[in-house]
Amino acid sequence: MRIALLTKRFPPECCGVGDYTWRLAESWEKQGHDVIVFVASNEKNRSVKSEVRSAKNTEAEEQIGGIRVVRISVDAWGDVREAARAIRQTRPDAVQLEYSNYGWSRWGFAFWINALVFALRQAGLSVTIALHEFPLTFAQAPLQAGISLVQRLHFALLVLGSSEVLTNTHERVRILRGWFPSRREAIHYRPNSSHIPVAAGAATQKAELRAQHAADAELVVATFGMFHAAKHYEDVIEAAGKLRDALRPALWLLGDEQQAQAAYLGKLRAQVRTSHMESAVWWSGHQAPGELSACLQAVDIFVLPQADGHLTRSSAFMAAAAHGLAVIAVRNAKNQEEFAHGENVWLVESSRADLFAEAMRKLAGDTALRARLGSNLRALYEREFAWDVAARLRESAAQRAEPVHADV
Repeated sequence: MRIALLTKRFPPECCGVGDYTWRLAESWEKQGHDVIVFVASNEKNRSVKSEVRSAKNTEAEEQIGGIRVVRISVDAWGDVREAARAIRQTRPDAVQLEYSNYGWSRWGFAFWINALVFALRQAGLSVTIALHEFPLTFAQAPLQAGISLVQRLHFALLVLGSSEVLTNTHERVRILRGWFPSRREAIHYRPNSSHIPVAAGAATQKAELRAQHAADAELVVATFGMFHAAKHYEDVIEAAGKLRDALRPALWLLGDEQQAQAAYLGKLRAQVRTSHMESAVWWSGHQAPGELSACLQAVDIFVLPQADGHLTRSSAFMAAAAHGLAVIAVRNAKNQEEFAHGENVWLVESSRADLFAEAMRKLAGDTALRARLGSNLRALYEREFAWDVAARLRESAAQRAEPVHADV
């Protein structure tokens, strides 16, 4: 099959959805599909024209990590016609939009994307919408109820206008099917996978990393991801501080803190000082996937502090799972159907420093439990979430659609 993937950002830009698209494209190409990625970003190669004149490489195309990439503009209503034409001209059997609403608009809705989906469907193309995020709930932001309503209209038009919808938690599938019962058969569950391949031969690096960044520590605790305020990283810092005298933990904050809001980053640094963890905290900064994999392999315990406990939409959690780490996370029964406390994860009732500290203390004192959790979680990842599994699910969905080559 020839599949066109559309994303807002793509490596080397730092973006979770962009990284997901990259790994998905790699997986499909390994299966023999012809994949072309359309990147609607003007942050790189602004001089590249937004048109594709043939199936061969032109000045509009580039190769990134072996993936064929075309940069187009989809930033406003005036871009829709040219974007649709560029995609149609590659004659794909299917189009898939990897969609995070805030990636396309700071308000969380971009109705020109609805127009693009409509234009592609009018041209006879099968269009799948993969929803990485959801509209604001009224409980989350009661003062932004108007924005939430507009976001819901935007999402409704996406769901009703597409051939198929994918989303990354069981709860979201149930919500969408409840909102759109007539589209029930078109709405499917697609959990995230890890963006960080497990690097081979990291044993030497493991020892070096621990010697350099955890020389006096008995325990290495880590968390990973973009440092956004909603993710409660301050609770992990406080929890590690509570164990400072008993366990001498090292805390590795893995990820690119340059993406964080300055105020929140200041709050985290203040919490490090308050917890007297200055000498025990390592901020890794942005790392290449191989470097990050080596760090994950050197960790004893991984903490995912997000209060919502949405494990299957967290690429950070999936990276920990792929690396077979003992993971502490927050309980959320609606979104943890594949997981079992004490078997493949260690769950706490809420995102609180005292609960994280208690869980760290428990796992620190039981190496056999840590090993079992990590081993079982890695086995579960390979069965349910690995890229070859995710790509097979998408291939089956694509085969349900009748291939149509649109005229150009």
